[in-house]
Amino acid sequence: MRQHAWRGPRAAVVAATGLGVIAGLTLRTAEYAGVLPPGTPDPELGLSLRLVCAAAVLIAGTLAYLTFARKQDEPLALASLPGLVVTGVVLRHLVVTLPRASHVEPAARIIPGAGTWVLLVSGIAMTAAGLAAAFAVRRAT
Repeated sequence: MRQHAWRGPRAAVVAATGLGVIAGLTLRTAEYAGVLPPGTPDPELGLSLRLVCAAAVLIAGTLAYLTFARKQDEPLALASLPGLVVTGVVLRHLVVTLPRASHVEPAARIIPGAGTWVLLVSGIAMTAAGLAAAFAVRRAT
């Protein structure tokens, strides 16, 4: 099969993962029992980080569109960067924010919510699709 035959499916994967990121942003990113006492840091993903993820989706969607419009893999190869941004934001949330809130209030049993996992999987898939396009460009040259 020729290299450009996979261009459409790769762009569709990037678009689908963009929708996955949007879905993940609407879901809760932290689950905890009861109400947190005053002074406990909010375990939810912050608004600024949600906006960063939304901007990454906008960039990835634009790159997927340019891939179809130009009939080239080069724009889609850059989709790995927004995927890395989303993945980095979620990993920071998992490694820094949730443990910090759990340390302050251990009785709340704070765990990652469904939105966290949807964002993580979508970010990794977007990165993989971008890397696959980059390898296709490399093989074509």
